[in-house]
Amino acid sequence: MRDGVSMISVCESGVAVEHLHVLIDGVNEDAIALAHYLSHHARRVTVLHPENCEPDSIQGAFDTDGRSIESRPRAEIGEIADAGVLFISLSTPPCDFVVDRARSKGLMLSNLADTILRDASGPTIGVTGSAGKTTTTFLLTAILRNSRFDVLGSTDYRLTPSGPGKAMLDAIASRNDTPWLVVELTSHHLDYLTTSPSIGIVTNLFPDHQDWHGSFEAYRSAKQNLLRFQKSGDVAVLNFDDSEVREHFRGLGRGREIYFSALGNITDGVVIADGHIALRSRGACDRLCAVSELRMPRHHIPNALAATAVAIELGVKRETLRDELVGFQGLPQRCHFLGKVNGVEIYDDTIGMNPRKALEGLETFADNSLVVVSGGALQSQGGEKRVSSPLEKADLRLFCEALLKKANVIVLFDEGGDVIEQTLAETGRELPAVSRAENFEAAVLEAVRAARTGARLLISPVFYNPPSDTRHFLADLIGKSN
Repeated sequence: MRDGVSMISVCESGVAVEHLHVLIDGVNEDAIALAHYLSHHARRVTVLHPENCEPDSIQGAFDTDGRSIESRPRAEIGEIADAGVLFISLSTPPCDFVVDRARSKGLMLSNLADTILRDASGPTIGVTGSAGKTTTTFLLTAILRNSRFDVLGSTDYRLTPSGPGKAMLDAIASRNDTPWLVVELTSHHLDYLTTSPSIGIVTNLFPDHQDWHGSFEAYRSAKQNLLRFQKSGDVAVLNFDDSEVREHFRGLGRGREIYFSALGNITDGVVIADGHIALRSRGACDRLCAVSELRMPRHHIPNALAATAVAIELGVKRETLRDELVGFQGLPQRCHFLGKVNGVEIYDDTIGMNPRKALEGLETFADNSLVVVSGGALQSQGGEKRVSSPLEKADLRLFCEALLKKANVIVLFDEGGDVIEQTLAETGRELPAVSRAENFEAAVLEAVRAARTGARLLISPVFYNPPSDTRHFLADLIGKSN
């Protein structure tokens, strides 16, 4: 944290809070931590709680070092005349009445991620994209840490839910030195960003969270905040192979741009060339490691290129970089091999709760090689509708067409399973064996029963499935089998 951190007006370094009355939306763990943090700087802090929450039952969480933190119902935001800024919860959609009223009152908008980027004492690296954020953040953090950088990564504290939270905020508040921060940033974070990271990485962009943002253009605009506020000395690292990134993120920041390409389509940058991860520069090609040496799932290679581009920019030794790339095996819930049950190999891609993400995982397997479990809820616990826009539905059709090529057996569950079954039928193609199950657990058990010994079972929901429930069930299933 900077000494006497500049606090809240919008300045070149983002939204600042000193001497203002700040409002914080929500009473979850992150909101409570943010209230405590801002109470050291703001003139006054008020937490806005849901109507069904009794003030007396939550007030104890906000008592801190003699500094008063008030709480009021969310509906009373319009009655708070002297507020200057609203810190928005990650679970609050852009169309929420609290956001609308804050804007109509002229309040500035910020959030916890914006606070971390603004108040970090050292350089910051932000990672966004429709897929690959967590993998890139985790791998880059590991590369820098093993290169003796003093680094804090948002994946140090949690992989799901993604991005920075209470633990990272506490970490920067308790340190007086200057660590590097590597922070995963979703569109939910980026919607209210007023500070861009020193280095911004964009892995890709495709339709997601359409119900949340209202349109693909609004979703893209939120993502663009990663680079909008960069300064002349900052760096943007961009996926040249993704047309959305290439066309809509180029030139957003005021600093340099570095590109990576798994297709080798650039003359300068990090590429796949002649079967190697390599750096092309000034006509030369510096090979780092062979693709055949990599242990990560193949659809993670573009994420590895992004991390490599930043590592080279920061002077990481080639030997250290090569060792990290070759040793990386991927992350849990991202086409991760869990083990065997009754001789059936189980692959967990339960992070694929979007047709395009699920498609990327599916395409890493050979044709006619899989038993696939798909389905889930049409709405997340936060109320966001899944696969609701025409663009997402077009991606679902692509997933279903690939599913017909890759799977011998398909087991579907919940309402999402109904949608997938209908989309499969609409292709007009001959279907493999398709069965239905009541819920996720029953679907996995049915898939194991249907699979032959030595088969591969891929769990790829496409729709919403609670990550923690999924993880615990699969861990128990594998544990009992071994």
